[in-house]
Amino acid sequence: MTIENISGKLAIRTGFISDKGRKEENQDCLGIKIPQDSALAAKGVVMVIADGVSAAECAAEASNLVVKGFLNDYFSTPDSWSVQRSGSSVLKSLNRWLWSMGQSHVAGRGYLTTFSAVILKSDQVHIFHVGDSRIYRYRDGQLKALTRDHVTILSKKESYLARAIGADVTLDMDYKKHSAKQGDVFLATTDGVHDWLQENEIKEIINNNIEDMQVLCEQLKTQSFDVGSNDNISCQALKIEKLDIATEQGVLASLKDLPFPPDLEVGQKIDGLEVKKIIHASERSQIYIVKNEDDQTLVMKTPSVNYQDDPAYIERFIIEEWIGLRVNNPNVVKVIKPKKRTFLYYLTEFLPGQTIRELIDERKQLDIQDTIELVSQMIKGIRALHRKETLHQDLKPENIVLGDNGATIIDFGGCLIASVDEIHTTVKREDALGTLHYSAPEYRYGGVRSAKSDQFSLAVIVYEMLTGQLPYGDAFLKPNRVEQFEKLKYTSAMQHNPLVPIWLDGALRKATSMKPESRYENLSEFLYDLKNPNKDFLRFTNTPLMNRNPVLFWQGISAVLLLLLIVSLAV
Repeated sequence: MTIENISGKLAIRTGFISDKGRKEENQDCLGIKIPQDSALAAKGVVMVIADGVSAAECAAEASNLVVKGFLNDYFSTPDSWSVQRSGSSVLKSLNRWLWSMGQSHVAGRGYLTTFSAVILKSDQVHIFHVGDSRIYRYRDGQLKALTRDHVTILSKKESYLARAIGADVTLDMDYKKHSAKQGDVFLATTDGVHDWLQENEIKEIINNNIEDMQVLCEQLKTQSFDVGSNDNISCQALKIEKLDIATEQGVLASLKDLPFPPDLEVGQKIDGLEVKKIIHASERSQIYIVKNEDDQTLVMKTPSVNYQDDPAYIERFIIEEWIGLRVNNPNVVKVIKPKKRTFLYYLTEFLPGQTIRELIDERKQLDIQDTIELVSQMIKGIRALHRKETLHQDLKPENIVLGDNGATIIDFGGCLIASVDEIHTTVKREDALGTLHYSAPEYRYGGVRSAKSDQFSLAVIVYEMLTGQLPYGDAFLKPNRVEQFEKLKYTSAMQHNPLVPIWLDGALRKATSMKPESRYENLSEFLYDLKNPNKDFLRFTNTPLMNRNPVLFWQGISAVLLLLLIVSLAV
Protein backbone atom coordinates (compact mmCIF):
# COMPACT_ATOMS: atom_id res chain seq x y z
CA MET A 1 0.00 0.00 0.00
CA THR A 2 1.07 3.61 -0.43
CA ILE A 3 0.79 6.34 2.18
CA GLU A 4 0.80 9.72 0.48
CA ASN A 5 2.05 12.91 2.15
CA ILE A 6 1.81 11.78 5.76
CA SER A 7 3.06 15.15 6.98
CA GLY A 8 3.54 17.10 3.78
CA LYS A 9 7.18 16.04 4.12
CA LEU A 10 7.03 12.26 4.06
CA ALA A 11 5.48 9.66 1.75
CA ILE A 12 6.16 5.92 2.08
CA ARG A 13 5.14 2.70 0.39
CA THR A 14 4.79 -0.51 2.43
CA GLY A 15 4.07 -4.20 1.97
CA PHE A 16 4.07 -7.29 4.18
CA ILE A 17 3.36 -11.00 4.28
CA SER A 18 3.46 -13.69 6.98
CA ASP A 19 2.81 -17.34 6.21
CA LYS A 20 3.17 -20.55 8.22
CA GLY A 21 4.93 -22.16 5.24
CA ARG A 22 5.47 -25.89 5.74
CA LYS A 23 4.94 -25.65 9.52
CA GLU A 24 1.70 -26.37 11.33
CA GLU A 25 1.71 -23.04 13.21
CA ASN A 26 2.85 -19.55 12.29
CA GLN A 27 5.07 -18.37 15.14
CA ASP A 28 6.10 -15.16 13.35
CA CYS A 29 4.47 -11.78 13.89
CA LEU A 30 4.97 -8.41 12.27
CA GLY A 31 3.39 -4.98 12.32
CA ILE A 32 3.72 -1.35 11.32
CA LYS A 33 2.30 1.83 12.84
CA ILE A 34 2.13 5.12 10.94
CA PRO A 35 0.80 7.92 13.16
CA GLN A 36 -1.01 10.79 11.48
CA ASP A 37 -0.76 13.44 14.20
CA SER A 38 2.03 15.06 16.21
CA ALA A 39 3.31 11.57 17.13
CA LEU A 40 4.74 11.33 13.61
CA ALA A 41 7.21 14.09 14.37
CA ALA A 42 7.81 13.08 18.00
CA LYS A 43 7.97 9.30 17.54
CA GLY A 44 8.18 8.48 13.81
CA VAL A 45 7.02 5.50 11.73
CA VAL A 46 7.58 2.10 13.39
CA MET A 47 7.98 -1.26 11.59
CA VAL A 48 8.63 -4.41 13.67
CA ILE A 49 9.06 -8.14 13.12
CA ALA A 50 9.42 -11.06 15.56
CA ASP A 51 10.05 -14.80 15.23
CA GLY A 52 8.94 -16.96 18.16
CA VAL A 53 11.63 -19.45 19.20
CA SER A 54 10.28 -22.89 18.24
CA ALA A 55 11.81 -24.61 21.25
CA ALA A 56 9.74 -22.39 23.55
CA GLU A 57 6.33 -23.61 24.63
CA CYS A 58 4.63 -20.27 23.87
CA ALA A 59 6.59 -19.12 20.82
CA ALA A 60 3.63 -17.75 18.82
CA GLU A 61 2.19 -15.99 21.84
CA ALA A 62 5.58 -14.47 22.68
CA SER A 63 6.08 -12.94 19.22
CA ASN A 64 2.52 -11.56 19.22
CA LEU A 65 2.88 -10.06 22.69
CA VAL A 66 6.15 -8.32 21.83
CA VAL A 67 5.01 -6.89 18.49
CA LYS A 68 1.69 -5.60 19.81
CA GLY A 69 3.21 -4.45 23.08
CA PHE A 70 5.98 -2.52 21.39
CA LEU A 71 3.69 -0.80 18.89
CA ASN A 72 1.38 0.30 21.70
CA ASP A 73 3.85 1.13 24.46
CA TYR A 74 6.45 2.93 22.34
CA PHE A 75 3.92 5.59 21.41
CA SER A 76 2.91 5.93 25.07
CA THR A 77 6.38 7.01 26.22
CA PRO A 78 6.92 10.75 26.89
CA ASP A 79 7.15 12.92 23.78
CA SER A 80 10.38 14.39 25.14
CA TRP A 81 12.21 11.04 25.21
CA SER A 82 14.68 10.13 22.48
CA VAL A 83 13.94 7.16 20.22
CA GLN A 84 16.72 5.17 21.86
CA ARG A 85 15.42 5.72 25.39
CA SER A 86 11.80 5.08 24.42
CA GLY A 87 12.54 1.90 22.48
CA SER A 88 15.01 0.52 25.00
CA SER A 89 12.70 1.15 27.95
CA VAL A 90 9.76 -0.57 26.27
CA LEU A 91 11.82 -3.59 25.18
CA LYS A 92 13.34 -4.05 28.62
CA SER A 93 9.88 -3.95 30.16
CA LEU A 94 8.52 -6.47 27.63
CA ASN A 95 11.53 -8.71 28.21
CA ARG A 96 10.95 -8.79 31.97
CA TRP A 97 7.28 -9.54 31.36
CA LEU A 98 8.00 -12.50 29.06
CA TRP A 99 10.77 -13.77 31.31
CA SER A 100 8.51 -13.71 34.39
CA MET A 101 5.74 -15.57 32.54
CA GLY A 102 8.26 -18.11 31.35
CA GLN A 103 9.27 -18.94 34.90
CA SER A 104 5.92 -20.65 35.44
CA HIS A 105 6.62 -23.08 32.58
CA VAL A 106 9.01 -26.00 32.22
CA ALA A 107 12.57 -24.72 32.04
CA GLY A 108 13.55 -23.89 28.47
CA ARG A 109 9.95 -23.97 27.23
CA GLY A 110 8.69 -20.50 28.07
CA TYR A 111 8.07 -17.30 26.13
CA LEU A 112 10.98 -16.61 23.78
CA THR A 113 11.12 -14.58 20.57
CA THR A 114 13.47 -12.62 18.35
CA PHE A 115 12.72 -8.96 17.66
CA SER A 116 13.82 -6.36 15.10
CA ALA A 117 12.46 -2.86 14.62
CA VAL A 118 12.91 -0.02 12.15
CA ILE A 119 11.88 3.45 13.37
CA LEU A 120 11.93 6.21 10.77
CA LYS A 121 12.03 9.62 12.43
CA SER A 122 12.92 12.76 10.49
CA ASP A 123 15.85 11.74 8.24
CA GLN A 124 17.19 9.06 10.58
CA VAL A 125 16.45 5.34 10.90
CA HIS A 126 16.79 3.74 14.33
CA ILE A 127 17.34 -0.04 14.53
CA PHE A 128 16.58 -2.22 17.58
CA HIS A 129 17.56 -5.87 17.28
CA VAL A 130 17.64 -9.08 19.34
CA GLY A 131 18.05 -12.56 17.82
CA ASP A 132 18.30 -13.72 14.20
CA SER A 133 15.52 -11.90 12.39
CA ARG A 134 17.09 -9.31 10.08
CA ILE A 135 16.85 -5.74 8.79
CA TYR A 136 18.24 -4.92 5.34
CA ARG A 137 18.62 -1.60 3.55
CA TYR A 138 18.46 -1.41 -0.23
CA ARG A 139 20.02 1.79 -1.57
CA ASP A 140 21.20 2.72 -5.05
CA GLY A 141 21.11 -0.90 -6.22
CA GLN A 142 23.06 -2.22 -3.20
CA LEU A 143 21.73 -4.42 -0.39
CA LYS A 144 23.22 -4.14 3.10
CA ALA A 145 22.33 -6.02 6.30
CA LEU A 146 21.91 -3.50 9.14
CA THR A 147 21.72 -6.21 11.83
CA ARG A 148 23.88 -9.18 12.79
CA ASP A 149 22.50 -12.55 13.81
CA HIS A 150 22.88 -13.32 17.50
CA VAL A 151 23.79 -16.94 16.82
CA THR A 152 26.57 -19.06 18.29
CA ILE A 153 27.96 -21.55 15.74
CA LEU A 154 29.20 -24.85 17.17
CA SER A 155 29.93 -26.57 13.85
CA LYS A 156 28.88 -26.43 10.19
CA LYS A 157 25.70 -28.29 11.09
CA GLU A 158 25.01 -27.08 14.60
CA SER A 159 24.31 -23.63 16.04
CA TYR A 160 22.01 -22.05 18.62
CA LEU A 161 20.33 -18.71 19.22
CA ALA A 162 22.44 -16.69 21.66
CA ARG A 163 19.94 -13.90 22.43
CA ALA A 164 16.16 -13.66 22.59
CA ILE A 165 13.46 -11.59 24.25
CA GLY A 166 12.36 -13.43 27.42
CA ALA A 167 15.52 -15.53 27.76
CA ASP A 168 16.86 -13.71 30.84
CA VAL A 169 15.77 -11.07 33.31
CA THR A 170 18.25 -8.65 31.69
CA LEU A 171 18.21 -7.86 27.99
CA ASP A 172 21.23 -7.46 25.73
CA MET A 173 20.02 -5.65 22.61
CA ASP A 174 21.66 -3.91 19.65
CA TYR A 175 20.79 -0.31 18.84
CA LYS A 176 22.08 1.60 15.84
CA LYS A 177 21.18 4.80 14.02
CA HIS A 178 21.55 5.34 10.28
CA SER A 179 20.80 8.16 7.88
CA ALA A 180 17.83 7.75 5.55
CA LYS A 181 17.35 9.13 2.07
CA GLN A 182 14.66 9.23 -0.56
CA GLY A 183 14.43 5.94 -2.46
CA ASP A 184 15.68 3.76 0.41
CA VAL A 185 13.95 0.42 0.96
CA PHE A 186 14.08 -1.17 4.42
CA LEU A 187 13.31 -4.88 4.49
CA ALA A 188 12.61 -6.97 7.62
CA THR A 189 12.75 -10.79 7.33
CA THR A 190 12.63 -13.88 9.51
CA ASP A 191 14.99 -16.82 8.97
CA GLY A 192 12.40 -18.62 6.85
CA VAL A 193 13.41 -16.11 4.17
CA HIS A 194 17.03 -15.11 4.65
CA ASP A 195 18.28 -18.62 5.58
CA TRP A 196 17.02 -19.86 2.20
CA LEU A 197 17.75 -16.98 -0.14
CA GLN A 198 21.17 -15.55 -0.87
CA GLU A 199 21.62 -11.78 -0.57
CA ASN A 200 22.09 -11.44 -4.33
CA GLU A 201 18.73 -13.20 -4.83
CA ILE A 202 17.01 -10.87 -2.35
CA LYS A 203 18.60 -7.88 -4.07
CA GLU A 204 17.38 -9.02 -7.48
CA ILE A 205 13.79 -9.47 -6.21
CA ILE A 206 13.84 -5.97 -4.69
CA ASN A 207 15.26 -4.49 -7.89
CA ASN A 208 12.58 -6.18 -10.02
CA ASN A 209 9.72 -5.05 -7.77
CA ILE A 210 10.96 -1.67 -6.58
CA GLU A 211 7.65 0.07 -7.35
CA ASP A 212 5.37 -2.33 -5.44
CA MET A 213 6.36 -3.36 -1.92
CA GLN A 214 3.46 -5.83 -1.58
CA VAL A 215 4.44 -7.71 -4.72
CA LEU A 216 8.04 -7.61 -3.50
CA CYS A 217 7.08 -9.38 -0.25
CA GLU A 218 4.94 -11.94 -2.08
CA GLN A 219 7.84 -12.74 -4.42
CA LEU A 220 10.20 -13.24 -1.48
CA LYS A 221 7.70 -15.62 0.12
CA THR A 222 7.13 -17.61 -3.10
CA GLN A 223 10.82 -17.98 -3.92
CA SER A 224 11.72 -18.96 -0.33
CA PHE A 225 9.05 -21.65 -0.38
CA ASP A 226 10.10 -22.89 -3.83
CA VAL A 227 13.74 -23.42 -2.78
CA GLY A 228 12.65 -25.56 0.19
CA SER A 229 12.15 -23.26 3.20
CA ASN A 230 10.77 -25.39 6.02
CA ASP A 231 10.10 -22.52 8.42
CA ASN A 232 7.51 -19.78 8.75
CA ILE A 233 7.99 -17.18 6.01
CA SER A 234 7.56 -13.52 6.97
CA CYS A 235 8.81 -10.23 5.60
CA GLN A 236 7.77 -6.61 5.31
CA ALA A 237 9.17 -3.70 3.34
CA LEU A 238 9.09 0.06 3.64
CA LYS A 239 10.14 2.34 0.79
CA ILE A 240 10.70 6.07 1.26
CA GLU A 241 9.01 7.74 -1.70
CA LYS A 242 9.46 11.30 -0.42
CA LEU A 243 11.70 12.55 2.36
CA ASP A 244 12.21 16.26 2.87
CA ILE A 245 14.00 17.36 6.02
CA ALA A 246 11.30 17.19 8.64
CA THR A 247 10.58 19.97 11.09
CA GLU A 248 8.89 20.08 14.44
CA GLN A 249 5.67 20.94 12.63
CA GLY A 250 3.73 18.08 14.14
CA VAL A 251 4.97 18.86 17.64
CA LEU A 252 4.91 22.63 17.74
CA ALA A 253 2.87 23.90 14.79
CA SER A 254 -0.27 24.75 16.76
CA LEU A 255 1.30 27.97 18.06
CA LYS A 256 3.85 29.06 15.47
CA ASP A 257 1.42 31.04 13.32
CA LEU A 258 0.05 33.18 16.16
CA PRO A 259 1.00 36.88 15.94
CA PHE A 260 3.41 38.41 18.45
CA PRO A 261 1.66 40.60 21.04
CA PRO A 262 2.72 44.27 21.26
CA ASP A 263 4.67 45.57 24.24
CA LEU A 264 2.10 45.94 27.00
CA GLU A 265 1.55 48.56 29.68
CA VAL A 266 -0.03 48.18 33.11
CA GLY A 267 -3.81 48.06 32.75
CA GLN A 268 -3.83 46.71 29.17
CA LYS A 269 -5.56 43.41 28.38
CA ILE A 270 -5.13 40.60 25.87
CA ASP A 271 -7.33 37.48 25.82
CA GLY A 272 -8.93 38.58 29.10
CA LEU A 273 -5.55 38.85 30.85
CA GLU A 274 -4.94 42.23 32.51
CA VAL A 275 -1.36 43.40 33.06
CA LYS A 276 -0.79 44.30 36.72
CA LYS A 277 3.00 44.70 36.74
CA ILE A 278 5.95 44.58 34.35
CA ILE A 279 8.56 42.26 35.91
CA HIS A 280 11.11 42.18 33.12
CA ALA A 281 11.59 43.64 29.64
CA SER A 282 14.59 42.97 27.44
CA GLU A 283 15.53 42.70 23.78
CA ARG A 284 14.39 39.05 23.77
CA SER A 285 11.22 38.89 25.87
CA GLN A 286 8.82 40.55 28.29
CA ILE A 287 7.46 39.13 31.56
CA TYR A 288 4.32 40.47 33.20
CA ILE A 289 2.22 39.74 36.28
CA VAL A 290 -1.37 39.41 35.01
CA LYS A 291 -4.80 38.54 36.32
CA ASN A 292 -7.24 36.39 34.40
CA GLU A 293 -11.02 36.68 34.32
CA ASP A 294 -11.23 34.41 37.40
CA ASP A 295 -9.08 36.91 39.36
CA GLN A 296 -6.19 34.42 39.39
CA THR A 297 -2.70 35.94 39.47
CA LEU A 298 -0.39 34.48 36.80
CA VAL A 299 2.87 35.27 35.06
CA MET A 300 2.83 35.87 31.30
CA LYS A 301 5.90 35.69 29.08
CA THR A 302 5.74 37.22 25.61
CA PRO A 303 8.27 37.10 22.76
CA SER A 304 10.01 40.22 21.55
CA VAL A 305 8.77 41.70 18.28
CA ASN A 306 12.45 42.03 17.30
CA TYR A 307 12.38 38.30 16.48
CA GLN A 308 9.03 37.85 14.75
CA ASP A 309 10.83 36.85 11.50
CA ASP A 310 13.31 34.52 13.23
CA PRO A 311 12.14 30.84 12.97
CA ALA A 312 14.82 29.59 15.39
CA TYR A 313 13.76 32.08 18.06
CA ILE A 314 10.06 31.25 17.58
CA GLU A 315 10.81 27.51 17.86
CA ARG A 316 12.68 27.97 21.13
CA PHE A 317 9.97 30.22 22.59
CA ILE A 318 7.21 27.72 21.76
CA ILE A 319 9.26 24.87 23.22
CA GLU A 320 9.25 26.61 26.62
CA GLU A 321 5.51 26.04 27.03
CA TRP A 322 5.74 22.57 25.48
CA ILE A 323 8.23 21.53 28.18
CA GLY A 324 6.31 23.07 31.06
CA LEU A 325 3.10 21.29 30.13
CA ARG A 326 4.89 17.92 30.21
CA VAL A 327 6.71 18.25 33.54
CA ASN A 328 4.54 17.92 36.62
CA ASN A 329 6.62 18.51 39.74
CA PRO A 330 6.12 20.86 42.72
CA ASN A 331 9.69 22.15 42.32
CA VAL A 332 9.25 23.09 38.66
CA VAL A 333 7.10 26.10 37.82
CA LYS A 334 3.66 25.05 36.58
CA VAL A 335 2.63 26.15 33.09
CA ILE A 336 -1.03 27.15 32.77
CA LYS A 337 -2.76 26.60 29.43
CA PRO A 338 -4.93 29.64 28.55
CA LYS A 339 -8.63 29.23 27.80
CA LYS A 340 -8.24 31.15 24.55
CA ARG A 341 -5.23 32.54 22.75
CA THR A 342 -5.01 35.01 19.89
CA PHE A 343 -1.35 35.97 20.43
CA LEU A 344 1.88 34.07 21.03
CA TYR A 345 2.68 33.94 24.75
CA TYR A 346 2.53 31.46 27.61
CA LEU A 347 1.40 31.53 31.23
CA THR A 348 2.84 30.11 34.45
CA GLU A 349 1.79 30.07 38.06
CA PHE A 350 2.78 33.13 40.10
CA LEU A 351 5.49 32.52 42.72
CA PRO A 352 5.56 35.43 45.19
CA GLY A 353 8.85 34.56 46.91
CA GLN A 354 12.44 35.69 46.45
CA THR A 355 14.82 34.33 43.85
CA ILE A 356 17.97 32.61 45.10
CA ARG A 357 19.86 35.61 43.72
CA GLU A 358 17.90 37.96 45.98
CA LEU A 359 18.47 35.61 48.91
CA ILE A 360 22.25 35.58 48.32
CA ASP A 361 22.34 39.37 47.98
CA GLU A 362 20.44 39.69 51.26
CA ARG A 363 22.35 37.16 53.37
CA LYS A 364 25.74 37.10 51.61
CA GLN A 365 26.43 33.60 52.98
CA LEU A 366 23.58 31.18 53.71
CA ASP A 367 23.50 28.80 56.65
CA ILE A 368 24.70 25.31 55.68
CA GLN A 369 21.50 23.53 56.74
CA ASP A 370 19.31 26.05 54.92
CA THR A 371 21.44 25.64 51.82
CA ILE A 372 21.23 21.85 51.84
CA GLU A 373 17.45 21.98 52.29
CA LEU A 374 17.11 24.29 49.29
CA VAL A 375 19.47 22.10 47.24
CA SER A 376 17.32 19.05 48.03
CA GLN A 377 14.31 20.87 46.58
CA MET A 378 16.23 22.04 43.49
CA ILE A 379 17.39 18.49 42.79
CA LYS A 380 13.80 17.24 42.85
CA GLY A 381 12.95 19.72 40.13
CA ILE A 382 16.05 19.02 38.05
CA ARG A 383 15.49 15.27 38.22
CA ALA A 384 11.89 15.76 37.05
CA LEU A 385 13.27 17.46 33.93
CA HIS A 386 15.92 14.78 33.44
CA ARG A 387 13.32 12.02 33.64
CA LYS A 388 11.76 13.65 30.57
CA GLU A 389 15.19 13.64 28.90
CA THR A 390 15.28 17.41 29.15
CA LEU A 391 18.35 19.40 30.19
CA HIS A 392 17.69 22.82 31.71
CA GLN A 393 21.04 24.25 30.53
CA ASP A 394 20.55 27.63 32.24
CA LEU A 395 20.46 26.93 35.97
CA LYS A 396 21.43 30.08 37.88
CA PRO A 397 20.28 31.88 41.07
CA GLU A 398 17.92 34.11 39.04
CA ASN A 399 16.08 31.05 37.66
CA ILE A 400 15.19 29.54 41.05
CA VAL A 401 12.34 31.10 43.02
CA LEU A 402 11.14 30.34 46.53
CA GLY A 403 7.50 29.26 46.38
CA ASP A 404 5.08 27.33 48.55
CA ASN A 405 7.05 24.13 47.85
CA GLY A 406 10.44 25.70 48.44
CA ALA A 407 13.00 26.20 45.67
CA THR A 408 11.22 26.12 42.29
CA ILE A 409 12.93 26.05 38.90
CA ILE A 410 11.65 28.53 36.31
CA ASP A 411 12.49 29.56 32.73
CA PHE A 412 12.73 26.81 30.12
CA GLY A 413 14.26 29.07 27.46
CA GLY A 414 17.56 27.22 27.36
CA CYS A 415 16.27 23.66 27.62
CA LEU A 416 17.42 20.84 25.37
CA ILE A 417 14.80 18.13 24.69
CA ALA A 418 16.14 14.84 23.37
CA SER A 419 13.19 14.02 21.10
CA VAL A 420 13.06 17.48 19.50
CA ASP A 421 16.84 17.54 19.08
CA GLU A 422 16.54 14.34 16.96
CA ILE A 423 14.29 16.12 14.45
CA HIS A 424 16.47 17.59 11.74
CA THR A 425 15.45 20.91 10.30
CA THR A 426 16.63 23.33 7.64
CA VAL A 427 16.30 26.11 10.23
CA LYS A 428 19.50 26.67 12.22
CA ARG A 429 18.57 26.25 15.87
CA GLU A 430 19.64 28.63 18.57
CA ASP A 431 22.52 27.12 20.50
CA ALA A 432 21.82 27.78 24.16
CA LEU A 433 25.01 28.22 26.19
CA GLY A 434 23.37 29.28 29.44
CA THR A 435 24.92 31.98 31.62
CA LEU A 436 28.71 31.86 31.41
CA HIS A 437 29.43 31.96 35.15
CA TYR A 438 27.22 28.87 35.67
CA SER A 439 27.30 26.88 32.42
CA ALA A 440 29.45 23.75 32.27
CA PRO A 441 32.73 23.92 30.32
CA GLU A 442 31.55 21.38 27.72
CA TYR A 443 29.04 23.91 26.36
CA ARG A 444 31.88 26.19 25.27
CA TYR A 445 34.36 23.65 23.93
CA GLY A 446 31.72 21.59 22.10
CA GLY A 447 31.70 18.54 24.38
CA VAL A 448 28.81 16.17 25.05
CA ARG A 449 25.98 17.76 27.01
CA SER A 450 24.41 15.60 29.68
CA ALA A 451 22.76 15.59 33.09
CA LYS A 452 26.26 16.20 34.47
CA SER A 453 26.21 19.61 32.78
CA ASP A 454 23.23 20.64 34.91
CA GLN A 455 25.03 19.15 37.92
CA PHE A 456 27.95 21.52 37.34
CA SER A 457 25.63 24.55 37.23
CA LEU A 458 23.84 23.45 40.39
CA ALA A 459 27.12 22.98 42.26
CA VAL A 460 28.27 26.49 41.30
CA ILE A 461 24.99 27.86 42.71
CA VAL A 462 25.50 25.90 45.95
CA TYR A 463 29.07 27.21 46.22
CA GLU A 464 27.81 30.78 45.80
CA MET A 465 25.04 30.29 48.36
CA LEU A 466 27.62 29.22 50.96
CA THR A 467 30.37 31.71 50.11
CA GLY A 468 28.96 34.61 48.12
CA GLN A 469 31.71 33.84 45.57
CA LEU A 470 32.27 31.57 42.54
CA PRO A 471 34.59 28.52 42.56
CA TYR A 472 36.80 29.68 39.69
CA GLY A 473 36.15 33.42 39.84
CA ASP A 474 36.15 35.55 36.70
CA ALA A 475 38.94 33.41 35.25
CA PHE A 476 36.21 30.91 34.30
CA LEU A 477 34.84 33.34 31.69
CA LYS A 478 37.93 33.29 29.45
CA PRO A 479 38.59 29.67 28.29
CA ASN A 480 37.03 28.09 25.20
CA ARG A 481 39.20 24.98 24.80
CA VAL A 482 39.51 21.87 26.97
CA GLU A 483 43.16 22.45 27.83
CA GLN A 484 42.40 26.02 28.92
CA PHE A 485 39.66 24.88 31.27
CA GLU A 486 41.88 22.18 32.77
CA LYS A 487 44.40 24.81 33.85
CA LEU A 488 41.85 26.57 36.06
CA LYS A 489 42.28 26.13 39.81
CA TYR A 490 39.36 25.49 42.13
CA THR A 491 39.26 27.84 45.12
CA SER A 492 38.30 26.07 48.31
CA ALA A 493 34.94 27.20 49.68
CA MET A 494 36.59 27.18 53.12
CA GLN A 495 38.79 30.06 52.01
CA HIS A 496 35.71 32.28 51.72
CA ASN A 497 33.68 30.70 54.52
CA PRO A 498 35.63 28.87 57.30
CA LEU A 499 32.37 27.29 58.50
CA VAL A 500 32.18 25.09 55.38
CA PRO A 501 33.30 21.54 56.39
CA ILE A 502 36.14 20.03 54.40
CA TRP A 503 34.00 17.10 53.24
CA LEU A 504 31.30 19.44 51.93
CA ASP A 505 33.98 21.42 50.10
CA GLY A 506 35.17 18.12 48.61
CA ALA A 507 31.69 17.44 47.24
CA LEU A 508 31.59 20.89 45.60
CA ARG A 509 35.07 20.37 44.15
CA LYS A 510 33.97 17.07 42.59
CA ALA A 511 30.68 18.39 41.18
CA THR A 512 32.39 21.43 39.62
CA SER A 513 35.17 19.41 38.00
CA MET A 514 36.21 20.57 34.53
CA LYS A 515 35.91 16.97 33.32
CA PRO A 516 32.31 15.63 33.18
CA GLU A 517 33.53 12.09 33.84
CA SER A 518 35.01 13.24 37.18
CA ARG A 519 31.68 14.57 38.45
CA TYR A 520 29.03 12.51 40.24
CA GLU A 521 27.19 9.85 38.26
CA ASN A 522 23.88 11.21 39.50
CA LEU A 523 22.50 14.04 41.61
CA SER A 524 21.47 11.78 44.48
CA GLU A 525 25.15 10.95 45.12
CA PHE A 526 26.01 14.65 45.16
CA LEU A 527 23.23 15.39 47.63
CA TYR A 528 24.29 12.49 49.86
CA ASP A 529 27.85 13.83 50.05
CA LEU A 530 26.53 17.30 50.89
CA LYS A 531 24.69 15.79 53.86
CA ASN A 532 27.18 13.12 54.98
CA PRO A 533 30.96 13.25 55.43
CA ASN A 534 32.64 11.30 52.63
CA LYS A 535 35.82 9.67 53.96
CA ASP A 536 37.51 10.20 50.58
CA PHE A 537 37.33 13.96 51.20
CA LEU A 538 38.38 13.78 54.86
CA ARG A 539 41.93 12.86 53.89
CA PHE A 540 42.44 16.51 53.03
CA THR A 541 42.39 17.28 56.78
CA ASN A 542 46.13 16.55 56.79
CA THR A 543 46.71 19.30 54.26
CA PRO A 544 48.48 22.29 55.85
CA LEU A 545 46.14 25.13 56.84
CA MET A 546 48.10 27.50 54.58
CA ASN A 547 47.05 25.40 51.57
CA ARG A 548 43.50 24.72 52.72
CA ASN A 549 42.67 28.26 53.83
CA PRO A 550 45.40 30.85 53.21
CA VAL A 551 43.26 33.72 54.49
CA LEU A 552 42.62 32.01 57.83
CA PHE A 553 46.32 31.04 58.03
CA TRP A 554 47.54 34.63 57.64
CA GLN A 555 44.81 35.91 59.93
CA GLY A 556 46.18 33.54 62.58
CA ILE A 557 49.76 34.68 61.94
CA SER A 558 48.68 38.32 62.22
CA ALA A 559 46.90 37.62 65.51
CA VAL A 560 50.01 35.96 66.96
CA LEU A 561 52.24 38.86 65.83
CA LEU A 562 49.81 41.37 67.32
CA LEU A 563 49.86 39.50 70.63
CA LEU A 564 53.66 39.45 70.64
CA LEU A 565 53.75 43.17 69.88
CA ILE A 566 51.40 43.93 72.78
CA VAL A 567 53.51 41.79 75.11
CA SER A 568 56.73 43.49 74.00
CA LEU A 569 55.23 46.96 74.49
CA ALA A 570 54.02 45.98 77.95
CA VAL A 571 57.49 44.77 78.89
